[in-house]
Amino acid sequence: MPTLIKRSHVLQQDQRDCGVACLLSLVRFYGGDSNFEQIRRFCGADLSGTSLLGLKEAALKLGFEADGYESDIPSLIAHGKPVILHIELEGGLQHYVVWYGPISDPKTGVNKASFGEEGTGSSLISDPARGVVEWTEKDLKKHWKSGDCLVLEPNESFVKIADQANRKKEWFLGLIRQDVPLLAVSAGVGVLMAVLGLTMAIYSQQLIDKILPSKNSTRIILATVLVVVLLLARVGMSVLRQFLLMRQSKEFGIRMNTAFFDKLLYLPKSFFDTRKIGDFVARLNDTSRIQNTIGMLAGNLLVDLLMVIASFGLLLYYNWQVGLASLLILPIYFWLIYRQNKGLIDAQTNVMVAYSLSESNFINTIQGIADVKNRNKQPFFSNLNQLLFGNFQERVYQSGTKQVRLSASTGVAATVFIGIVLGITIYAVYKNQIKIGEMTAILGAVSSLLPSVTNLALISVPLNDAKIAFDRMYEFVNVSAEKVAYEQQRIDFQSLQFQNISFRFPGKKQLLQDIDFQLQKGEIISIVGESGGGKSLICQLIQRFYEPEAGRIRINGQFGLEELDVHHWRQLIGIVPQQVHIFNGTVIDNICFGTTEQEIAAAFQLLDKYGFAPFLDSFPQGILTILGEEGVNLSGGQRQLIGLARALVAKPQFLILDEATAALDRHTEKFVLGLLKQLKSEMGIIFITHRLHTLRSICDRIYLLENGVFAQSGAHEQLLQSANMYSDYWGEWNTTTTPALSV
Repeated sequence: MPTLIKRSHVLQQDQRDCGVACLLSLVRFYGGDSNFEQIRRFCGADLSGTSLLGLKEAALKLGFEADGYESDIPSLIAHGKPVILHIELEGGLQHYVVWYGPISDPKTGVNKASFGEEGTGSSLISDPARGVVEWTEKDLKKHWKSGDCLVLEPNESFVKIADQANRKKEWFLGLIRQDVPLLAVSAGVGVLMAVLGLTMAIYSQQLIDKILPSKNSTRIILATVLVVVLLLARVGMSVLRQFLLMRQSKEFGIRMNTAFFDKLLYLPKSFFDTRKIGDFVARLNDTSRIQNTIGMLAGNLLVDLLMVIASFGLLLYYNWQVGLASLLILPIYFWLIYRQNKGLIDAQTNVMVAYSLSESNFINTIQGIADVKNRNKQPFFSNLNQLLFGNFQERVYQSGTKQVRLSASTGVAATVFIGIVLGITIYAVYKNQIKIGEMTAILGAVSSLLPSVTNLALISVPLNDAKIAFDRMYEFVNVSAEKVAYEQQRIDFQSLQFQNISFRFPGKKQLLQDIDFQLQKGEIISIVGESGGGKSLICQLIQRFYEPEAGRIRINGQFGLEELDVHHWRQLIGIVPQQVHIFNGTVIDNICFGTTEQEIAAAFQLLDKYGFAPFLDSFPQGILTILGEEGVNLSGGQRQLIGLARALVAKPQFLILDEATAALDRHTEKFVLGLLKQLKSEMGIIFITHRLHTLRSICDRIYLLENGVFAQSGAHEQLLQSANMYSDYWGEWNTTTTPALSV
């Protein structure tokens, strides 16, 4: 579209997620598969909606070629394809709509009116707030004052619904393929059980009409023994089938859980930043729904089908009038049940969503229990829990009431059906058309037929339950794993260089702009700035948790960071964050992460060399001390020392400390600073801290990060020569406290 002026970074916000709705409508217009929440995450939407830039970034992730432009009506018509327009409503409310094109006369195919000076042309507009509407050229000019729009078209990476369905199918078949023999045997056993299930109906007819009237004791005994043997065989088959299904359920559950969990472990760090732990737990628990449905399909579906066919056969054999009545009435019975499926499915979906929200809130509250207590906010969180759990229970109740209504309607329908069959058979016996034994067999067949018909009518409920669970799991499984370079290169760290690095989160303002710095092996540099200024973000870019928007990170002056294998690169770097996560295990577990005994011995020899022995010996049982869930009894300083030990035993060539001394006392801080001086000759070190008095004696260079850019940089003495945050700090420090800590 050469007539449009490119505007890739327009940042107008909408207020009601209208942009997300517009993009979702275009995904579906082109036959794609996505959902509201996924697009919302992709474009970084918050309470104030999203921006044109956020929509562009989301569109790129969904497989579109997309960019923002400043345009006009003639250019839109010349383009001829759907476009998202940024408009302004009354009151200054920012809004988005989809322009689908000029409206044509359905008979002639010609535009209803022309676009031009008279302004009489009409356009088809999809407005998330009002639905599909018709706008005149005057309406379009009135609302589309900015001329800003998002032009997008699907490219080869755009995934259509059919392709997505095939991918889901392939993933599921890969998981269940090993279970096919067990499921086949289980289904076969189920069929035999169904056949044997009709034994009593046939036996009762033969017993009443032939065996007992014959008064042949031998025949009576043999027939009874045979029935007992067959029934015992059916019990044995039932036990065998249950064992087969339990074994399949166990193995499939392990396989699916492992596939899901392993996939999560290799997803990008950014994927976890926008999701709650409870959501992961709820989706992991969805495995059981899928397992139960597979077991049901493997046995019950085939059994129910066979029972319906066999029962119909028996009814027609014994009395054609009963068989005909069944053929006429059972479809009505089936319909009465089937028509309630949609309500049951919707209720199940609501239950699953409400459960996920309730569990997420529960986990989140317990994780922050200290803050809850410190602020005396127990009543607030209690009310929040009551609200969310109450909503979950309300959804369960609504689902239960639908099932009760279904049970009542099926009970009434079944009673009517049995009453009709009973009336026909009694009349047939009265007219000597059938015998009493045949009547008993017919009633037995009907009692077997009705549950099977009910199960078949409701088959879509567990199927949809499993489908919802599977789709929720697949939404995570389908996320692209971290990128791995095609050519893996083994390198030793020599230098790191940031070249004009810029970064923003989707749809947000820029956090880093044209960041340049370098670090050589044998150097310690520090990045200083206000909280939330982007210091930790720089660390995460180095760890490849995020990719820069612009610029390049170079390693050893010859490799782009994106060229290196992500796993090998992370083996070269050690990270000590401010908040060190403690796993539920011993000190050894938290430092060494499950390595061999020889590696553990070597690791603690190294830590002893670095002077960690007094710290490790301070624990009640030494390195075998169990730290408990999340290290509940550890101080902040102990956590940070464990984090430092954890980083060092991996023998990194490049070390990042992100506020890693914030919780240390003066004595321990002195130990850590001395250790950094010792480590300096072995690696490059980035030291991020707010405790600026620690930097004077150990840093080669200090970078001052202000408003997303490096305002100044230099050694301690250089920075004191000009007015900046660092020199201001030292001016205040020298007048209010003792000289800085020396090591």
